[in-house]
Amino acid sequence: MSAQRTGAWRGVVFDLDGTLADTPGAIVSLTLKVLADLGRAPDEAAVRATVGKPLDRNFSQLLGLPVDHPEVEGAMAAYRRGFAEHLAEQRERMLYAGVADGLTRLRASGHLLAIATSKTHAAALNVLRTTGILDRFTCVAGHDSVTRGKPAPDMALHVAGELGLPAADCVVIGDATGDIEMASAAGMASIGVSYGVATTAELLTSGAALVAESFGDVVTAVSRGRTT
Repeated sequence: MSAQRTGAWRGVVFDLDGTLADTPGAIVSLTLKVLADLGRAPDEAAVRATVGKPLDRNFSQLLGLPVDHPEVEGAMAAYRRGFAEHLAEQRERMLYAGVADGLTRLRASGHLLAIATSKTHAAALNVLRTTGILDRFTCVAGHDSVTRGKPAPDMALHVAGELGLPAADCVVIGDATGDIEMASAAGMASIGVSYGVATTAELLTSGAALVAESFGDVVTAVSRGRTT
């Protein structure tokens, strides 16, 4: 099928976990360990379903306790210690293949790059700084940067405002259905990635314009621009 180019996206809004950083496996294993250490018998499928969502809500849901319960807070602290150790050990190796160079290429071609993640703003900055790609981004937003997190449009609209761009000039890149739904709610196009959490079918059903199989494919699709 042929397509006609209708213009380039100026802003590119990336998810972090499962899109730029290969963290889903570590997130699941660390969460399972924290729950096991608390004497719980965790359901791995239930844990996997929480990847890409805010940490406090995840442990609240998995433990069946209020967000501000001491056991939830203790679980979060233990998880953060474990993740910090993993990040310090992996550093730039945590990035998917081609991410660092691909981001540099997009910046060099005039795109403005942003992050919209369900991590807290501080946690996102730490991952980006430690993996060596923080300087590629004009704006970083975490779930605590806005009132409503994904799949609400708030984060996408927030970073578009920080970039000084209308929503229609931005595209969202993500591995989860929440990323795609956020983009649609914000009036943005979206490109899914097949190497993260959601399947290709799930991403397309959620509204992704296309699904990339590698980060190199993401760069190619963004560089190609909007098509009809």
